[in-house]
Amino acid sequence: MYICINTDMYTTTELFGKIHTCKKPLATARDSLRRQPLSQLEALCDRKFPSSWAQLNPTKVNSRERVYTPKVTTLAFLAQTLTPGSSCREAVRQVQGLYAVLPHALSGVSADTSPYCQARGRLELDRLVGLRRHLADRMEANVPHEAFPWPRPVKVVDGTCFNLPDTPANRAVYPQSQDQRPDCGFPQMRMVGVFSLQTGGCIAHREAAYRTSEGALFRQLWPELQPADIAVGDRLFDAYGNLAGLLHREVDTIFRLHANRPKDFRKGRALGHLDRLCTLTKPAKPAAGWTHVEWATLPDTLTVRKLKIRVREPKGRVKKILLITTLLDPVRWPKELILLIYRQRWNVELFLDDIKTTLQMDILSCRTPAMALKELEMHLIAYNLTRAIMQEAALTCHVPLARLSFKGTLDTMRQFSHAIARLPIRYRRKRRALYAQMLSTIANDLVPLRPGRREPRCLKRRPKAFPFMTKPRRQMKDLPKSSRRKAKYVSP
Repeated sequence: MYICINTDMYTTTELFGKIHTCKKPLATARDSLRRQPLSQLEALCDRKFPSSWAQLNPTKVNSRERVYTPKVTTLAFLAQTLTPGSSCREAVRQVQGLYAVLPHALSGVSADTSPYCQARGRLELDRLVGLRRHLADRMEANVPHEAFPWPRPVKVVDGTCFNLPDTPANRAVYPQSQDQRPDCGFPQMRMVGVFSLQTGGCIAHREAAYRTSEGALFRQLWPELQPADIAVGDRLFDAYGNLAGLLHREVDTIFRLHANRPKDFRKGRALGHLDRLCTLTKPAKPAAGWTHVEWATLPDTLTVRKLKIRVREPKGRVKKILLITTLLDPVRWPKELILLIYRQRWNVELFLDDIKTTLQMDILSCRTPAMALKELEMHLIAYNLTRAIMQEAALTCHVPLARLSFKGTLDTMRQFSHAIARLPIRYRRKRRALYAQMLSTIANDLVPLRPGRREPRCLKRRPKAFPFMTKPRRQMKDLPKSSRRKAKYVSP
């Protein structure tokens, strides 16, 4: 929200809304920019972010009065993320555009993107992490637990990879894949995230070079899981260390049975049809990433529950799902409930698709590792902010959260926020009515209910028929195209 002291004159801009001006042009214009940054986002962020998020750092770091204050820089960075394809040049032009429409235009804002980029570099990563955590915690506090058939919080975990710009600094920290020849690929970062199944919000994440395994990153996320949580993952996370280590933290697990585990259901104590209690023995050799001391703290044996569930799919197909879990009580946790929880695991793939495809985090743009981490965190802040708006719309209009469209919510909040920002702060009733209309519009944009829909991991759109780079760019040379329109490259 922005503050107006007087109502004599207003300057209207598409991006910043109505900003108060008066007869003292220089001082008031600077104050307007510093106090009224990106008001269309302030109308949303001030409702979701903590009250202290825009305050200056008590340590006086990055607190000097500037054109690009931490609040201006954070909101401009967030606006870039919420508008995929937006560049730093566009963010600077927004600030210049504000000055240009003031009655007495100032020339203090440089057209160069360097000041804005330096301001982004001064942003503290811990503050960005705090904003993302606050949004996730706030969503968890608003969950109506009676709306879900399971009595405990469920957290889903999965990993993904994305590319960084090909710079020496990025290559030093995040090398390219070993399958590619030197200087012919891009630096790759691997991330493992923990998402709430109830809200879809990103609770925590860890990232490292591509060569780091997802299991090692998942182990770093154990402190983020709370006692009584249920962790759900695919067969990649079915390891003895994960099962025993999380159970020691009072966190139960539901994983797909790993292909290397025995599938014989004749052994163990029967709890029902194709439902057995089995005893796992700790491997003698520590798993990758474990020291001998850490491995010795795990119990020598572990009792788990193995289930084989037949799921009937459309057109008469029957699919067999093998699960392993530490939920041992068949009365409190019947097979049908465990299957229901695991089948919701696919939602984490959709969560990652929203972040990587809709917000275009698949290819980051920052040229240094430190800024790449901030850009990653800003994408997750934008994702959690959108999910928080979706949750508010679902709770207000009494619609299922899973039926709301992430892309539709992003488009709606982007346009309605501009309309809300144009209304003066004194029109509180109209602003509240417009915000309620935004929530109603989001709630009415429901995606089709398609249970059991197949989601094959394949590409329909064919790429251009260009060959891959097999040598560094400086060694590549074009030859005339052949009759088959395929370019051939040779060394000069």
